Amino acid sequence: MIKRRTLVKGAIGSIIVLGQSFPVYSQSRISSLQLSPGLYLIQGAGSNVVFADLADELVVIDGGLRENASSLLDEIHMLAPGKRISRLFNTNWRPEHCGLNYDLGGLGGDSATIIAHENTRLWQSADPYVEWENKQYQPMPLNAQANRGFYTASSLQLGLETLLFERLPKAHTDGDIYLYFKEADVLVVSDLLAVNSFPVIDYSTGGWLRGLRDATEALLNIATDETQIIAAQGSILTRAALLQQYVMLESAWEAVVSAFQNGLSLTEFQQTNPMRAYIAERGDPTLFLQQAYRSAWYHITERTIPNVI
Repeated sequence: MIKRRTLVKGAIGSIIVLGQSFPVYSQSRISSLQLSPGLYLIQGAGSNVVFADLADELVVIDGGLRENASSLLDEIHMLAPGKRISRLFNTNWRPEHCGLNYDLGGLGGDSATIIAHENTRLWQSADPYVEWENKQYQPMPLNAQANRGFYTASSLQLGLETLLFERLPKAHTDGDIYLYFKEADVLVVSDLLAVNSFPVIDYSTGGWLRGLRDATEALLNIATDETQIIAAQGSILTRAALLQQYVMLESAWEAVVSAFQNGLSLTEFQQTNPMRAYIAERGDPTLFLQQAYRSAWYHITERTIPNVI
């Protein structure tokens, strides 16, 4: 049974996900769901946050926006009073996932081990210009950067629960990870899955369309029909959401391949409206098509698009 509690006043709307209606909160509202004993989903911090109270200390996956960190910590400590956060995972470098780093990083007694893929750590220490946002980012303060990196699939034992985590390369960014609570059958996929919108392909930091398609396929091979799936936004999803995204991304990939084979510019490609079948469900595809096209451009020399070079 899912239990819900909320903290802080905020506006409530509604979205439909896989035939179910869930509340949507403004970023000033923090709410929580119990996924299974000792495992919680917290919403309203800027991105979904999952935390595990399964051992002597707490493990948190993603940290929302920096401005919501205080409210997020209040919610965590209300659900697990007196317990220390020992580990924090960053699923990618984007700011909406790293807000708690500023509170939990550093060398003090309350600091946590902040874990991310090595590519994410590199972006946290860099100053990338993200073209599709027309935004120049600055390096995170050293104490706020993830302080433990990894390259290959790893695991963490939390009491009787095994937490598996692994990078899926060049998808949303080049450092995205998923985390899977094996016993609870909860799969945290962050920005590797989007519903009611097109996914973001941050090609400026290594994401690309075919990589996201392949990552979605990899997640399909992990999830079952009973798996609870947590994306960066929205409520609890099922394997059907992954399948829907895979079909959409395969269609987008075929359209991009055709565009390059026929020498279409970005504007000409967008004018073909290849995502028209998904507009009612996911909204305006203009930015997604830009990201899909630009991301593929960087991979032409790898001969990933047949009959182009």
